[in-house]
Amino acid sequence: MAIRSLIVGTVFIGVFVAIILSIAWIDKSQPTHEPAPLAPAPERPIPAPNQ
Repeated sequence: MAIRSLIVGTVFIGVFVAIILSIAWIDKSQPTHEPAPLAPAPERPIPAPNQ
């Protein structure tokens, strides 16, 4: 029954390594905080109409 424990141990280590690699794979070039898409726009003065 040593084969079964070897397979289970190998799968466990593989899943553990995959989790660590997926955490380390996060793209650092993307901004971590993006403004809310429904946030109100900043106040701007309304330009005078052209005459």
